[in-house]
Amino acid sequence: MPDQKRARGPRGGRHTVTKTGLVRKTFNLHRDEWEALRRRAFEEERPASEIVREMLRKYLRIED
Repeated sequence: MPDQKRARGPRGGRHTVTKTGLVRKTFNLHRDEWEALRRRAFEEERPASEIVREMLRKYLRIED
């Protein structure tokens, strides 16, 4: 993968950056969390990743 698509993480490892500038990360959820997220995404007709980013920004108090 070209260098502009790969960035260094805090421990020196590489992680994938999408074309839109988002860093791709993998995390684990409990089944009930995943089911609630899928349900919310379906109800709001939005991608689950968008909901996770919105909630994470609120929790971390990151302004848009």
